[in-house]
Amino acid sequence: MTSEIKSWKKEHIVTAPDPKTTNRNPTVDITDTYVVAEYKKVDKKDPKPPKGKCTDPTPRGRISAQDMQPTATGSILADTPHNPRNFDAVIGIPSSEHLVANTISKNYLYENTFVEMVGECKYTIPVTQDYTLKWKEPGGTGPDGKQLPAVDQSEDGSFTEEIEVKREYSYWVIEQLGVYAIDHAEMNNYALPGGTVMLNPQNYTAPNVDAQNTGKFIEPEMKDAEKPPVYIKGGNGSSKPSTPTAAEVNLKPYAEKAVGKAKVNNDTLNFNGSVIMDGSEKEEKGTSPLKIPSPTLIGGQVLREDSLQIEYYKTNHVGQSDGTIYYTQLVFDFNGDGDQEYPIQNINIVTVHTPVVDYAEVLDDNRPFDQRMVPNMSIPVVILDRPFTVKLDENGYHSNKPGYTAPFTKYTEAKRVKFPFGVFDGDTYIEENTWIYIGVGTPQKTFKMPTWIDEGKYTIETEVIAINAGDGCETEKNSNLQNHCAKRTMDVDVVGRLFGFRVWDIGDFRFEDVFRAQKGKTAHASRYYVSGGRDENRINTPLWNQPQWILPVRPGSHPTYAMNVPHNGYTYLFDFKTIGNVWDVGEGIGITPTFWFVPRKGGIPQQVDLYYDASGASNKMIQVGSAVDKKMYSRVYKLADPFRNISTAELERSAAYEYNFIWTSYERAATPWGKFYQQYITRQLQISDQGYNNEMLGYRSRTIIGPQPPTGSNVTQERAERSVQHWYGEYNLPVAPYVLPKGTSVLNLANRYGGALTGKEKEFLKNGYIIVNFKINTLREKNGKTVQLLGYHAPIANMWEIEGQVTSSSDIYGNRFVYQWGDHILFESDYSVRNDYQGAGH
Repeated sequence: MTSEIKSWKKEHIVTAPDPKTTNRNPTVDITDTYVVAEYKKVDKKDPKPPKGKCTDPTPRGRISAQDMQPTATGSILADTPHNPRNFDAVIGIPSSEHLVANTISKNYLYENTFVEMVGECKYTIPVTQDYTLKWKEPGGTGPDGKQLPAVDQSEDGSFTEEIEVKREYSYWVIEQLGVYAIDHAEMNNYALPGGTVMLNPQNYTAPNVDAQNTGKFIEPEMKDAEKPPVYIKGGNGSSKPSTPTAAEVNLKPYAEKAVGKAKVNNDTLNFNGSVIMDGSEKEEKGTSPLKIPSPTLIGGQVLREDSLQIEYYKTNHVGQSDGTIYYTQLVFDFNGDGDQEYPIQNINIVTVHTPVVDYAEVLDDNRPFDQRMVPNMSIPVVILDRPFTVKLDENGYHSNKPGYTAPFTKYTEAKRVKFPFGVFDGDTYIEENTWIYIGVGTPQKTFKMPTWIDEGKYTIETEVIAINAGDGCETEKNSNLQNHCAKRTMDVDVVGRLFGFRVWDIGDFRFEDVFRAQKGKTAHASRYYVSGGRDENRINTPLWNQPQWILPVRPGSHPTYAMNVPHNGYTYLFDFKTIGNVWDVGEGIGITPTFWFVPRKGGIPQQVDLYYDASGASNKMIQVGSAVDKKMYSRVYKLADPFRNISTAELERSAAYEYNFIWTSYERAATPWGKFYQQYITRQLQISDQGYNNEMLGYRSRTIIGPQPPTGSNVTQERAERSVQHWYGEYNLPVAPYVLPKGTSVLNLANRYGGALTGKEKEFLKNGYIIVNFKINTLREKNGKTVQLLGYHAPIANMWEIEGQVTSSSDIYGNRFVYQWGDHILFESDYSVRNDYQGAGH
């Protein structure tokens, strides 16, 4: 093929409005083919670039959630580890005890609003479609005149379509977020220290919140649309196809492909390690947020404070409670509401009630020394010049409140007692109506009664004061809240004493060397026969182991002559003491003797009646105690007789009291002191108008020997001195009495023997001992009657027994004798003073 054949020559270019090629006229010969074509020159313009924009994001929807009610509750209770009594603080808990405060609440609070932000991006994307039109045209007539084959015709072209592409986007942002952690709580109640307590969280972890403003969108990326493949239209048709349009081809995918997707980021919210709002980059749509987890109630140990001691001085009170819990804001960039505070609900009241009890009592341990003839058993007795004990401990029933069980020592500030009479506390004298404090924890305290307190009924007061000492005192227990003290009163009887009976002289000359320092002299040898080897308080004396000197005077009592007992008819002197109100006119001593007979060989004594003869033929067989006896004999003595050996000081003191406090001013004006004293020491006193039966010792038969008053006290000297009395008496049996069993009728007996008795009849008791027994009582004239007050042998106290009188003995021959209380001397039944001086019996 020649080069001419390989090449083609463009004849000319014609301009046409639309087609690229407007005319083709191929000419073919045998040797060569000449193609002559006319082309239209196409003015190619660059397609428009893609264009478009995104709308600003706008809210489409909100998700709101919150848990902002802490449901906080609290309690202020007894701190059990510190209060083993298990108090119930609502009902009552004492001051000085401990409380525990506790708050239960949600471990955090939150509120949030999440907003979905949405927008749309719109773009115009030009897409150019190239195409080729194909058809066939007749081939014409060849040189040989034959029809030539159809000739393929084609025409290339393109068109550009602008296609709208949309891209929506959405993401989530935090419009509002508040997360609040517990900061502390405060509780208020009267009982708390200072009235308030702050509870700081312990072993508490606040929520871990990570919130960031990361919400945004990024516009989609754009690029030129890819050209679709060339669109070929037509083919074997003989006519030229029409130009294609966008409707015939789908250019949308090419436009869509030219636009990427929007990139979005949510705001970031991580809560305790959980992703609530995912802030990582996403296409078109951010992940929907999750719900913040609901809070839970904290444990009981988080907001708790124990060992909260109620101040000891806080008075009883029902305290209302209130409290506040504080939450602190954790996130600050999302419109939180700031720190929060809420009231704590349902906090219980606390009742401060400090218990004390007063079940004081005067111990009735003096009852064995109660010598009253008519004792009062309903109240305790205290005895003059004896100790007594007040029991005032911290025990006793208070209430049925939990924990209010004795002892209440811990809650007791002071205990005190007040006597309406003075007492001795050790060696210290305390005036009446003075509060005396007893140490807390000391269950009882012993005091001593002075001698000068008047006998009678008294009321003792006691008080027990709580450590939170306030107003109000209540009997036995302060069960009412307004009271801070318990009190009690106790009635007691103050009772005197009768004791110390002694025989200290016997007129029988055989006993002169026992009692007198020298024969024929009055000086006393300071030897006595005493009622016992113990004192009036049952304490052994030096004579305890010397029964020889203990009454009764009996065979063996004489230190020299073992079988000597006094002959009947001799006077013997005795004395004893009293303490109490036996010093005034109308007060005195009554002595009632009884007589008993026991054979020389011992045995059980029998009570007897004594008879005696007096001057005159008709005065025979006079019965002791009979009306005739009372007429025949009265006993008179002189108190200041030298043989009584009463000291001058004792006599003077007693005389002075009588002169100054018993005598009237008129009597004193009529008789000067000196004259009175001479009368006093020489006067004869009748001590019996009852014959040989009863003796009555009035105030003139006693001296006063009380102690000196305490220095600086309000006790006067005369009151102290008169409080102890020393009584002096004497007694003797009739000389040579006849002894008959008690109740024997002398008249009947005389009739049996012809109308007359000699005393030698077998019914008369002989060859033995007459035992004299005394019943001794203090007396007082009251409403015209003489009343027995105290007794040496009373229903309860038997001073003979207390002091230790001998109840049995044996003589040197082994004869055993038994004695009764009050037996104090034995006389020979068959020998009298008459035998000693006349040498004859009856």
